[in-house]
Amino acid sequence: MVIMSLPGIMNSVNEKEANTCAIILSKAALTEWNGFDPAGYRAYAHFKNSDQLGEELMTSYCREIAEEYQLPMPKMNSKYFAYASKSFDFALMAGVIALVLIGGYIVIQSIFRISINDKIQSYGQLRTIGATPKQIKRIVKNEGRKLGSIGILIGTVLGVCGGFLLFSKGFNAVSYVATVILTLISSWIMVSVSIRKPVKIAAGISPIEAVHFTPAQKDIRSRKKNIKLNPVSMGIANFRRDRKKTVAIVASLSLGGIILLVVSSIVLLRSPEALARQFFPDGDYKIYLDSEMTEEKVMAAGNPLNEELKQEILSIDGVTDIIPSRQSLHATYKTEIHQAGGMCDMLTDQNYAVVEAALTEGTMPTDSRSIVIDYNVLKQNEDMGVGSTVEISLGEEQPSVSVTISGLYAPAKVYSGHGRMHLDGATLFAPEALFHELHPEITSFDYSWSIVNDPKKTDYVGAELKNIVASHSNIALDEINTVIEYEEMTNSFAFGSMEVLSWLVFLFGVINLINTTLSNQIARKQENSILRSIGLTQKQLCKMNICEGLCYALFATLATLIVGLPASIFACRKMSVGAFAGNVVPYQFPVLEMGLFILVLFGMELILSVWTIRRQKKQSLIEQMRAME
Repeated sequence: MVIMSLPGIMNSVNEKEANTCAIILSKAALTEWNGFDPAGYRAYAHFKNSDQLGEELMTSYCREIAEEYQLPMPKMNSKYFAYASKSFDFALMAGVIALVLIGGYIVIQSIFRISINDKIQSYGQLRTIGATPKQIKRIVKNEGRKLGSIGILIGTVLGVCGGFLLFSKGFNAVSYVATVILTLISSWIMVSVSIRKPVKIAAGISPIEAVHFTPAQKDIRSRKKNIKLNPVSMGIANFRRDRKKTVAIVASLSLGGIILLVVSSIVLLRSPEALARQFFPDGDYKIYLDSEMTEEKVMAAGNPLNEELKQEILSIDGVTDIIPSRQSLHATYKTEIHQAGGMCDMLTDQNYAVVEAALTEGTMPTDSRSIVIDYNVLKQNEDMGVGSTVEISLGEEQPSVSVTISGLYAPAKVYSGHGRMHLDGATLFAPEALFHELHPEITSFDYSWSIVNDPKKTDYVGAELKNIVASHSNIALDEINTVIEYEEMTNSFAFGSMEVLSWLVFLFGVINLINTTLSNQIARKQENSILRSIGLTQKQLCKMNICEGLCYALFATLATLIVGLPASIFACRKMSVGAFAGNVVPYQFPVLEMGLFILVLFGMELILSVWTIRRQKKQSLIEQMRAME
């Protein structure tokens, strides 16, 4: 026993990950430790600009270093390169940008329509003193460009500052400059296109028309005769009065709802618990090999996953069974040109059918000299296709044999690996005979056990398993909660932003609706006051406005369900096939999210309608009738 001082305590980051350091010693203390072996070091090689180097180039560098210093070839995992080489989804970003631009277009055009309506008589007066339509266009364009420039500048500065604060480590001056330039150009185009229609309205009106201009009456449709007038019918008539404006408002409101419905449905489908359960089909815990030595050395010296350990685990109250889930060794496989590495799992009666169902090309092995391999390996190693011959060795400094690749399989349909990202998952599968041929000295190739436990005693079982793992060497504990936390983080990153976007688009629709409500209030002051003067009560006027507002909410809800429900079912079906190994999970309607959306939509309409009436109460009928003169 050695007594040492404790100079400090570290923050435990990623404490549930394997291979994290619990204790850090100085080199002097390590060399004085009883039983210190200078050959027991594990070195990690870090490449500069690794994101710009491929697996083949880094492997060749490692091979050159190993040969120069007479070292064994380092272990490399192809799953890391598959994970690190995931490309950015530009199609998704393009869709987000398009939605934001459409929403901005609708809002900007609505605001300028109201501005034009308010100033139309002023433009008419300018026409009477000699202003030409071209000059009116220039006035309105200059106003739009000035306001647009201020808004674009403020938005760009806030965006850059927000991006720097959120992702300061990833700040790249060149990328930010390019992004800012593209943002400025696209925003300027959006503003220019948005104000074209209002500009034409302002320039196309004559001085006489400007004096008596009433925007809401411009496109009144022919109405049926003998219609029964009441607050409800009059509200519906107002809703149908300007069909273009009605369609624009309903579309802007429902667009956010459609996005929210699709995204929320996918989030429900991609339940972190359901995704994690695919890696833990039997229980909430796994015991697997985790050692500084290679797997074949640990197994040859006496696999710690033995009968004694099994009985110790089975003695825990709540553990009902132990199922060997993987028999595996690290493999190195190469051709004359390429070399790669990863975990090689043994084909057994338990996993044969699953691997066969995951085949994308070729067939299952028919003899001991055939293997199936992850099809992602083919992306970095073009000469490792079906029918190719490769040299394979199971372990470091082990003899190799020639085998044939009989098939390729999709790893997403074969759930293996431990930890958050399952980087020790299987890269290839080989028959049991090949394992015994290359390692006749190993009696048990068990790499991982699934612990079947009573769900009511999960916490107690987990605590006892941690104690057992701590008292044994070369093994580690994998928990379902680790995978659930990772999937939750992935979901929040991937879909949280989309949910925010859907509410943002919905906000555009709300702003458009508020603008329309204000525009209608201004345009209908005189009309409403005339109705009041011939007997329409304040209560009936309130009902009429509420009915009109509820029509917007009702049709936006119907449009959301009619378009969004089939889209969400289709998206969930496609996502289910990819996430759950080809199985179609029953669709779940996001009741909470859509209930909140509908509640906000109808509540907002009621508030706007009541607020409009209360504003009109502040003016007398005479003042309202003169307001438009």
